[in-house]
Amino acid sequence: MTRHIIRRLLYTIPVMLVVSLLVFGILHVAPGDPAAMLGGEDARPEDVAAIRAKYGLDQPLYIQYGIWIGNALRSDLGRSIVTRRPVLQEVVTRFPYTLELAVAALVAAVVAGMSVGVISATRQYSAIDHGTMVLALLGVSTPVFWLGLMLIFAFSVELRWFPTGGVGSWRHLVLPALTLGAHSMAIIARMTRSSMLEVIRQDYIRTARAKGLVERVVVLRHGLLNALIPVVTVVGLQFGYLLGGAVITETVFSRRGLGRLLIDSINSRDFPTVQGTLMLLAGSFVLVNLLVDTLYAYLDPRIRYE
Repeated sequence: MTRHIIRRLLYTIPVMLVVSLLVFGILHVAPGDPAAMLGGEDARPEDVAAIRAKYGLDQPLYIQYGIWIGNALRSDLGRSIVTRRPVLQEVVTRFPYTLELAVAALVAAVVAGMSVGVISATRQYSAIDHGTMVLALLGVSTPVFWLGLMLIFAFSVELRWFPTGGVGSWRHLVLPALTLGAHSMAIIARMTRSSMLEVIRQDYIRTARAKGLVERVVVLRHGLLNALIPVVTVVGLQFGYLLGGAVITETVFSRRGLGRLLIDSINSRDFPTVQGTLMLLAGSFVLVNLLVDTLYAYLDPRIRYE
């Protein structure tokens, strides 16, 4: 297992290099000149040229990339073109808010999604099964920004149960977590149902029932535990989606997270901040996948990596 983890960690190096190339390349082919935006509408050509020279934007792209990746290996992501603060400081300050939102959304999605999936599978073709799958379909199809606005209107404007946005107490986290986790909740529910339907038809489930075990024990201990492998895979992928999907949710609910930072940086063509934010999100996604891959051996003893 240790060798497998070390090998997977080594695999992350070329993955992160490819991600860095894609991020750097996409930003520099996108329309917009950060030097011109920083100089303002009244900036003279010589002022824009001076700004380009100051931030190294007049260098060839391969030199800019080499300087950036070399500094990044030393934990130096550069300075924000807009705020002049170190990008690493900006990202580290905002990341806890995004991580808090993503974890809360994932917990809600896993608890609700797996519960709905198990209930639906054990009552296949019933009214409950059809109703939950329709709700899951709506959860997959509903746009995040629309759901967030509807939740704000219903629970903040009309009922006044929760604040409309911001950060602070747990009350500020409820609506954003539900908004962000709705899609993942639906995906997990459908995957849990599908996996459970395959498992509960196996011979060992019939044997467990024939032995007189309580149905709850049969479903949870013998059924759900053996159906977790594909569900855990989906949960890991969804956590990466939640980290990236927080961009829209944080914008709707005015949260100080990486999402807001990323949107503001893209609008202002703040290349160092955008690059640093995307690299942190990509690294988090890779580490979550490694964790999920490692959990397989503990969930199913038949899986051995060595």
